[in-house]
Amino acid sequence: MVRLILGFLADPSLKMKVKRRHEAVRCLLNITALVTAEPITVSYSLSLSSGEIVKVRGSRMIRWDRKSSKLYTQKPDKAGGPKVRIEYATYLAEAIAEGVLWDKEDHISALCELIKVAVLVSFNEEAVQFLMQSKNLQIFEEDEEFLSAAFP
Repeated sequence: MVRLILGFLADPSLKMKVKRRHEAVRCLLNITALVTAEPITVSYSLSLSSGEIVKVRGSRMIRWDRKSSKLYTQKPDKAGGPKVRIEYATYLAEAIAEGVLWDKEDHISALCELIKVAVLVSFNEEAVQFLMQSKNLQIFEEDEEFLSAAFP
């Protein structure tokens, strides 16, 4: 997955320097994954200028807290079939793409789609390599060195 993301971030249209690409994926390498059987519930409170407090609750299969480097994930129900698999792939891809590209919102959906496909093929190396070739994604020598250091 890191190779795929680096290839995406190396696209000249993102105008992302090598150091920034590596910082973006480094946050993935430092994640602690916490798995639960239940959906992750998130609640927010917003105080309006009128004094009213608006409270919202929601639940998701996956949530990435960038500040604490924690990825909360509901264990997917394998008996759920293709629907659960695509939901899980979608939510995981969204969380990662939003976390990596938090400052480049225009590119989140494109990265999300790539990650989703990679999840659906279980990050099979040959399939991901083909995906990268079909999207004309490549990584540079500096990125290869980064990967070698990160995954000795």
